[in-house]
Amino acid sequence: MAIVNMSYPKPRAAQTKLAVLSVATNGTTAAEIMVLPKWAVVTGIYIIGSATATGGTVSAATINVGTSATATELVSGFDVYGTTGEGYHPAGAATVGSALCTPLTVDTHVYAKYTEVTGSGATGGSWTIKIEYFVTGPQETL
Repeated sequence: MAIVNMSYPKPRAAQTKLAVLSVATNGTTAAEIMVLPKWAVVTGIYIIGSATATGGTVSAATINVGTSATATELVSGFDVYGTTGEGYHPAGAATVGSALCTPLTVDTHVYAKYTEVTGSGATGGSWTIKIEYFVTGPQETL
């Protein structure tokens, strides 16, 4: 039987990092937006939009977030053209579940990419990527 008391499970201090992504970053290469420290455990990812992707012939646009230049390891295909392009939204179904609640074993660079899936030439839209995490001790279990 697990022991539960004031000391266990160990309390964790939540931390947050924010980075801005705009339509100007449209392309095939992701932009580095932040670095998460070794032993960080990601607990939440949010997309905060000031406006949906607009202008040109765009009719579908997404944001991907990840730990490589392909930028799909954390969030894959979050819609920023539709109703989720503006406001405060958890990445939800676009979040890659295996990326959450797993301690990072090295300092990890995070990349993001805005992609115009259908159409081109958007002139409006910028988003803040918010990642919530806590840091465990070396090789400490959750």
